This record gives sequence, structure tokens and C-alpha cells, in this order.
Amino acid sequence: MHCSIWRFVGDPDDLERRYLALMTEVPEENNVLHAAAKTPDGLIMFDTCPSKEVFDDFFSGDEVKALFARHGLTGAQVEDFPVIAAYARRSRIDTLPWEDA
Repeated sequence: MHCSIWRFVGDPDDLERRYLALMTEVPEENNVLHAAAKTPDGLIMFDTCPSKEVFDDFFSGDEVKALFARHGLTGAQVEDFPVIAAYARRSRIDTLPWEDA
């Protein structure tokens, strides 16, 4: 499992609205582990993929770039790391079999 951390700098309330609008276009079943939080200077988003290769392929696609641009969510500082453990709803989820993305 791979986790990317996206940091958007700007008005936290404006970024929250943009993020929530973007997420209405993303099917909930696409999100195995995803979270976002407002920070004093913006918004931070955590997103997971089965692997770094899946992340790179997905987020380099024109459709995904257009989705973020349409909602004014550009210019993020993005970091990515391999996940050592992940939990959701009181269960470990990084050991679950992933479907092909």
C-alpha cells in the first residue's frame, strides 16, 4: 500500500468547499483509505493506492488532472510513502487484498 500526502495552501474554508465539491465526483467505493483535514494555512489530504505505480499512473492521467483543476485544487505539495500499517473502522486494512485500480 502507498500513501500520498497532499498539502494545499490557501484559505482553509475555500479549500474545504473545493475539496468537498471534488469528492462528489469520486465514487465512494474508490476510497479504501482517504482523509482530509483543514489546517491553519490550508488543507491536507491523505490518499492511498495499492502501490506507487498505481498512484503514479492514476494521478498523472489527464482526467484526474482536469478534475483537480476544475475544482481549483492545483499547486499542491505532494509527498508519497510506503504504508507500514493502516487502520479504519477498528480494523487493519493494509493487509486486505486490493482490486486492480
